[in-house]
Amino acid sequence: MRRVVPFLLVALALPGSTALAKFGMSKTKVILQRVRPPEAPPMADNVAVEVRSATPEVTGSHVNLVRTRLEGVLREGGGSPYHLVERTRDADAVVKVVMSALRTEVRGEVRVETKYQKTGERTKWNDKKKKNETEDVYENVKVPVKWVIAEGSIAASVDVEGATSVDASSTYREEFKEGSDIPPQATTEEALGRFLVGRVADRAVGAVAFSPDPVEALLAVNGELKDGNKFAQAGQWDDALREWTRKVFKGDTEAARLHNVGVAHEAMAYRLPPQSPEHRDQLEQARDFYLSAQKLDRDEKYFRDPPGRVEISLGYAAGATRFMADLDRYREEHHKRSRTAAAAGAKEAPAASKAGTAKAAPVVKTAGSGVAGSASASAASALRNGSFESSLSPWAVSGKGDVVDEAKRGHVLQVAAGSPATSVSQAVDIPIEAGRSATLSLDYRVTAGEGQLKSVLSYVDTTGKDRTATLPVIGGEQPGAWSPWTADVAALRPRPSRIKEVRIVVDSGTVRLDNVALTVK
Repeated sequence: MRRVVPFLLVALALPGSTALAKFGMSKTKVILQRVRPPEAPPMADNVAVEVRSATPEVTGSHVNLVRTRLEGVLREGGGSPYHLVERTRDADAVVKVVMSALRTEVRGEVRVETKYQKTGERTKWNDKKKKNETEDVYENVKVPVKWVIAEGSIAASVDVEGATSVDASSTYREEFKEGSDIPPQATTEEALGRFLVGRVADRAVGAVAFSPDPVEALLAVNGELKDGNKFAQAGQWDDALREWTRKVFKGDTEAARLHNVGVAHEAMAYRLPPQSPEHRDQLEQARDFYLSAQKLDRDEKYFRDPPGRVEISLGYAAGATRFMADLDRYREEHHKRSRTAAAAGAKEAPAASKAGTAKAAPVVKTAGSGVAGSASASAASALRNGSFESSLSPWAVSGKGDVVDEAKRGHVLQVAAGSPATSVSQAVDIPIEAGRSATLSLDYRVTAGEGQLKSVLSYVDTTGKDRTATLPVIGGEQPGAWSPWTADVAALRPRPSRIKEVRIVVDSGTVRLDNVALTVK
């Protein structure tokens, strides 16, 4: 009798089995949230988005899909280095997306395929059992099979002022056998169209902003590492790293431990801004641990890819660092030019000074003029981004208010509530003729406390009577990101014919203000 035990022992010692021991049959995977730097970012403070269709097949809902995605990532609250403005004339740079030539087709098709299948039965004599038995008959036969074919394409471009144009076109073609899992985009032509437009949106986002580029990493599953793996799968990388650094092992287990420590450092890197030195440091540590694991076990195939993945991430980090440095240089030069222009304007039309007031004024514009209605034209012309600048006519402050520097915005007005409430006001003289619209707008950010903010307008109605209207802005908002606010002034009743004063009142908390504008169209 042949002995099989020695053969089994040899089989367990084959090189392929070491991979199984480290990573298991089903593989323990984690998704690491890497981001990619923008491909053609605007050099600007303020950006606007313009999306349009050049073909009837690209509908208004398609345009809105792309615009919504772009505006979402360009808003400051999403980590964007820009200030998003609605009107292109207020922007330093405009991100323009044009879509055309959308084509989609989802069709069924019958194909003849050869299959080995049962075609009948036959009787066969079983000599051992001494009787006839029935057995199945199988043959290669040609059968019709239904398929679903989904294919489409869209042409699109992303153009950014001062940057390279990016091709955002996309194509799709997939075939699915009937009965298999068909993805949503391949079920109808309408769904396929939205899928292709979504790809355009992804491409547009990647052109101008940091965009998601997740990567999949494998964790070694040796028994001694399982506690750390539980933390890692829950996203608790600091705890996972502590578990994996408690003890040093030998041989394959130590190689597996070093690999997992590398994964932890890579994951921790992606939680940091990609342009930061700390991000790069974590990536370099991850690479070193991966290479150490590879050196201990050169035959482990799953140790081969991570070092290359980290090199790509280090390239992203270098790109992010260059982008932010270029943007900082642009802004420094831009603000220097603005200050020079403002100083020149101040010499021509010096602003009046008031004791005990904050040196800041709102942008008050009438449509088409491009200059202020109450502040001097020379001063307002330097205020394209609506920041509060010291060269303008001052606000009158009742309470505590001051001009402060805000990252990415320049000068903004900070107002802290007191008892009684703190207010800042400025007298204006803006007519609102019949048939014209008027809006009051501002950006605000609560920095401390529970922000309560309102705007008070003093105006003359159409009968010549003096009126006051209070417009709530926020009523108990917690500290957070910048938010826009707009009110329809022309909708006040009785209707205004002339605005006499704009006053902003902070009842609670500390609030920063920017881009205050009264716009008449």
